[in-house]
Amino acid sequence: MAQPIALFSGSKSLFNVLHDVRNMGWMLQEMDIHLVTTKPEKFEAHVGDYFEIYSYGHDGRFAEIKTLRSYLDEVTPRAVVTVVEQPLHATSVAFMLERRNIPFAYRYASDLFNQYRVERGWKKPARFVLNNGLSQLPVRMANSCIALGPTAKKRLMDRGKDSPEVSILPPPVDAGRFETEHEKPDWDVPEDRSVALFAGRRTRIKGMDDMDVAIPEVLERRDDIQFAFAGSHGREPQVTEKYADHVTMVGRVPLGEMPRYFQAADLLVLPSYHEGLPRVVLEALATGIPVVVRDVADVAYATNNTFTDVQEFIDMVVNFEELPVDDPTPFTREALQPKYVDFFESL
Repeated sequence: MAQPIALFSGSKSLFNVLHDVRNMGWMLQEMDIHLVTTKPEKFEAHVGDYFEIYSYGHDGRFAEIKTLRSYLDEVTPRAVVTVVEQPLHATSVAFMLERRNIPFAYRYASDLFNQYRVERGWKKPARFVLNNGLSQLPVRMANSCIALGPTAKKRLMDRGKDSPEVSILPPPVDAGRFETEHEKPDWDVPEDRSVALFAGRRTRIKGMDDMDVAIPEVLERRDDIQFAFAGSHGREPQVTEKYADHVTMVGRVPLGEMPRYFQAADLLVLPSYHEGLPRVVLEALATGIPVVVRDVADVAYATNNTFTDVQEFIDMVVNFEELPVDDPTPFTREALQPKYVDFFESL
């Protein structure tokens, strides 16, 4: 019997991770893939048809590593592939697999090595040391790497990997979820306004300071735009009472319900300073709406609608009807399936 391949998600179960794992499962369903996680209850309903899930009930600070160790004591996989690239997480995995002589594939899921550039205060040097010191170890130790786009591939090659060792595998999107018509969300948005949707954590690094500047200036030029914020974490935009009725706070959106918000929107705005290849961008394109996104990491791999400064962002939002909608086809799981299968079969 052929050895299985283990997909290791550790303790991570955010929406992006759940969707990535589910779509990988769909693409790799003809292969023997195990999912190793400390949170099986988060995954079972979404990926149970595609994976045999392994979890051992460990908790506490080192639950992730204990879980992987328990799995390796029970199963000898052909290789282990990480879903996320946390510095401590990936480094511990790399050393454990090296001791057992098991091949390791490292997935570079965000622009980790450049994250320090957008931090402030003590976090800047701390992030540099952590992400550009410790995080280079699993990259160098990995037998192969997954990059989400060409910029990420260059980052990995700059840190010692040869081109054949790095495969570009973007995050796959289930386009059918966004093409099927969904019920309109029950939100406080006037019918005569176009909706600019922000989806994600509302933090400085995600561009909220720029949203504070952009919202009033956009509305001074046209008052028929409504800014809607989907997501439960972070602060609200800081705008005066004059513009308050043009801002809708959606709050947390349950897993699986984002398609109806994309379909009710007219564009996606993402002024984030730190990304990899954002899933929300690909999902907006799959819905058929334009995006306005800061030009960071691999964003330009998916869309030409990018900006570098706030004024450019404002101008693009004001004139969003003139923006093209980029083709999402290369990022659908149907298009990516052969590439994913080839990569996993090569391990």
